[in-house]
Amino acid sequence: MMLCELFAREGFEVDTAVDGAGAILYLESHAPPAAIVLDLLMPGIVGSSVLAYLSGHPDLSEVPVAIVSSSPHLAPGGYPLFKKPLRFAPLLEFVRVACDAGRQPPAS
Repeated sequence: MMLCELFAREGFEVDTAVDGAGAILYLESHAPPAAIVLDLLMPGIVGSSVLAYLSGHPDLSEVPVAIVSSSPHLAPGGYPLFKKPLRFAPLLEFVRVACDAGRQPPAS
């Protein structure tokens, strides 16, 4: 079963992109997501380029990002890393926490 199906079964609204270019196009035309699960090794534009794009856009730079990779040595620091083959429960917990944090009113 694909990750998007597992998250959908848990009640999350899931949008996917098949590659880095698709992810950037999606992010340019939609509201910022509550969380991003990003594979580093995608066709075309790789995950590190997507991370650079996110950090260059103030409305996206604060979105929690989880790195999913079978090559953890390629993962940049500062992001939670989930090594393939994945255990779904820890990744699900990351997404739950990120989505719950996004629903909290800003601190005054």
